[in-house]
Amino acid sequence: MTCRRLGAATPGWWRRPLGIVDSLAGVSEPAPRRFGRVTARQPKLPSERDWERSLLLEPRPGPRQPALISDGGGLPFPPSALAGSAAPLELEDPAVVALSNYLADPTGVPRDTAPALAAESLDGWRLLARTDNEVLFARGRPPHLLTVAVRQDRRRRTWAPVGSSAAQPLRATRDGIRASSWRLDPGRAARPEDTMLRVLITEQSFASRQRADRRVQVPDLYLDASDLVLTFFITPRPGYQTGGSNPETPVRITLAEPVGSRQLIDGAIVAAPV
Repeated sequence: MTCRRLGAATPGWWRRPLGIVDSLAGVSEPAPRRFGRVTARQPKLPSERDWERSLLLEPRPGPRQPALISDGGGLPFPPSALAGSAAPLELEDPAVVALSNYLADPTGVPRDTAPALAAESLDGWRLLARTDNEVLFARGRPPHLLTVAVRQDRRRRTWAPVGSSAAQPLRATRDGIRASSWRLDPGRAARPEDTMLRVLITEQSFASRQRADRRVQVPDLYLDASDLVLTFFITPRPGYQTGGSNPETPVRITLAEPVGSRQLIDGAIVAAPV
């Protein structure tokens, strides 16, 4: 029994701080580094006692493809927002003006006069998602997708960029939470007769290197004759969290019917639409 992810993106996190002069071209994930002959330590696998105490969840029915996805740079958006050619942006839109100003000068240095707004500077840019006070724009396609989020200051009624993201994997999103990746317990291969799966989930958001345990939500499950797609979401820890690699969290999943000959698929990372 094999397990694969939807799409071929590599998980990771990268966010461009505003105010730094740089090319707006998408960048690739950094290559793994080795320090001399020292290699990364393999994570310690849970013991049988850990599995016995692990969370037991019954998944809920879910779609084959998610309704919303996100690269972590702003609002979630439907996959269809990336399909086809980019429609021209409205030059009179204050959010578009904020985007154009940022493209003209990513440093954010105050100007005596605003730069001239030219339609050519916005070629290839599209609107992915919008609320009353936030807009997410994008250019390109994965794996070279660049997004810029702009937000309105409600008090001043002005729009300004709040962040940009490049070359990040598109993850399924549910209730504003990006999906976390999983793998089967390497110590127990799935068998056709199994009605319970043991999986190890890696939380994708910052969690101060803590396990998710009771924060794992009920996952989405899509089931057909050939595929079994599981998509996990984890409630973020409250307050400020530091980065670093999060440890894997063991979870047991009960199934209404045996695995059979189905291929097990991680639904967290989604392929970009054509």
